[in-house]
Amino acid sequence: MIISDPSVLLSEAPKIDISEARWAIEYLSLMIEKLGPESPVSLVLMQARRELASLVQSPSGTVIGPLRIAA
Repeated sequence: MIISDPSVLLSEAPKIDISEARWAIEYLSLMIEKLGPESPVSLVLMQARRELASLVQSPSGTVIGPLRIAA
């Protein structure tokens, strides 16, 4: 089933707190450093860190589920 209007799933669009995103980026960096860059877990954490960094750099983006849409 394809839902064309995601607002039916959420009462309001989720908001990203920039300070929390920056904290998460720092914490992910520490975990990646501890695990080593070649660890499979580190690869997943690096992707999460890149996604958060892109949200911090683009505060005009709206987060709807796993998608980021530029406003």
